[in-house]
Amino acid sequence: MKNLTLLLALIFVTQQMSAQLTTQQWRDDLQFLKQTVHSKYPNLFHKVTAEQFDAAVDALEKRLPNLKDYETVAEMSKIVAMFRIGHTQLSLTPRLRHVAATQPAQTPFSLVPVQFYLFSDGLYIKSADKKYADAVGGKVLKIGNMETAKALEAIKPYTVYENEKGFESNVPFYLAIPELLKTAGIGASLENIPLVISKNGKEQNVVFEKTTPDQTRFSMTGLTTAKDWIDAKDPSVNPLWQREPVEYRMMEFLKDSKTLYVRHSVTLNDGDKTIEKFFKSVLDFIDKNDVEKLILDVRMNGGGNNYLNKPIITNIIAARKINQKGKFFCIIGRRTFSACQNLVNELEKYTEVTFVGEPTSENVNFYGDTKTETLPNSQMDISLSWMWWQNMDARDKRMATQPQLAVDMSFTDYKNGIDPVMNVINTSKDLVNIETELRKLVEQGKFDETVSMAKVYLKDPLHRYFIDELETKINDYGYLLINQKQYDVANKILKMNIELFPESANAYDSYAETFMHLNKKVEAIKYYEMAIAKDKEGITAENAKKMISRMKE
Repeated sequence: MKNLTLLLALIFVTQQMSAQLTTQQWRDDLQFLKQTVHSKYPNLFHKVTAEQFDAAVDALEKRLPNLKDYETVAEMSKIVAMFRIGHTQLSLTPRLRHVAATQPAQTPFSLVPVQFYLFSDGLYIKSADKKYADAVGGKVLKIGNMETAKALEAIKPYTVYENEKGFESNVPFYLAIPELLKTAGIGASLENIPLVISKNGKEQNVVFEKTTPDQTRFSMTGLTTAKDWIDAKDPSVNPLWQREPVEYRMMEFLKDSKTLYVRHSVTLNDGDKTIEKFFKSVLDFIDKNDVEKLILDVRMNGGGNNYLNKPIITNIIAARKINQKGKFFCIIGRRTFSACQNLVNELEKYTEVTFVGEPTSENVNFYGDTKTETLPNSQMDISLSWMWWQNMDARDKRMATQPQLAVDMSFTDYKNGIDPVMNVINTSKDLVNIETELRKLVEQGKFDETVSMAKVYLKDPLHRYFIDELETKINDYGYLLINQKQYDVANKILKMNIELFPESANAYDSYAETFMHLNKKVEAIKYYEMAIAKDKEGITAENAKKMISRMKE
């Protein structure tokens, strides 16, 4: 994918809009957005309907006379965020050109010099300008006039994301924009953001004043801290994933465990240091040395050029001694996005990878590459996705790639330079391919043992992100058996899903279908009605109603 994630474009802004636009000018911009989406990007009605989008535009248009510029821009960005497509967003960054000979393109947004991060134990100040050194490492209890949890919910509609991990990844950027916080009812000032934090067992108040944004505080790898900023991590420790932070890629051999660690943070070539050359050197190292395990770390990879993924896949496939279950691990996380999601898809399809860490922030199949449209009066840019990337089955509706081994980082881990992901990988033994093991038991007719094994698997917190994935895999296996006309076995398999996932409407719907094939209409209708009760007015309920109607006819 040729476009990097556009998250940074949301926050690097430099000055106030020099003159207020008239209500009619904003109305024209809003109508331009509406007409452009309908005429050129109807694909954006993927998770939101055209009617919902139009209603939001019409509602904002009625409010325009009573809104200030910053409120109008915030509400327009909220409308664009409705699409829930990670690449599609209103750019709040002024472009380096002129609207007219004397009027530069500007936006009414500013920034405070702080970087938040949602760790497993709460929202913390991960880094900040050295002026606020005493606040770095503090847990945020309150933002503006809201407790942190409520503030996160209030800013959520303005945040561009595709899934919950995408929200966790992106929301820290939005929390640093005073104008957005004021529009969302979180803050009261356009000049600063007051916080209540807890540090070293004591609560304290700190006020972050807006400043000229510094684009250098973010690097391509996302691993560096800006000059004159303080980071919460103990500088005396240097975990693997943060070494050589300016390099797009690095590798290090851990002799004691015979593990080759590879960090791949940007899917771009760095001059003559190409992806192809680098991963060829990875393969050569594996072939020539006593390597028993490969760890590919893409947790910080936000994308780049999708067409550069091929040599990564081919070289890993060629490394036969490590391309095996339990020997090849890939670390994914909330920053794994865009072209890197396609890499993850291809690893899943073509290698024996075990994913570890957090879910990715991208849907498995997704709308990616963008075109830029410019609003006629405000001259602000909107990046609108147009290209459908379908690397997986067309029926694959997963919102993210889920790790088989779930690992989250706490603030204490980060502060002390501990990488819990590496700890889990290093202590993992006898990894179970749950899908394969369940199928073996089914083929032996041991259905009770199958259910017992699945329940044990689901209780293990290391598998907490893989729960929905397991339901889907069992469901898919059931439909494979239906297609093979093994209705009795499919019935037993899909009954297992009901036992494991009793709140899933889809589990009841699928189970009902097996009874329909077995010509047991009473049982089929019973379970379709249970699916309806679980789903109410959703797609599953709609399908169940159709099936009941068809059987009664």
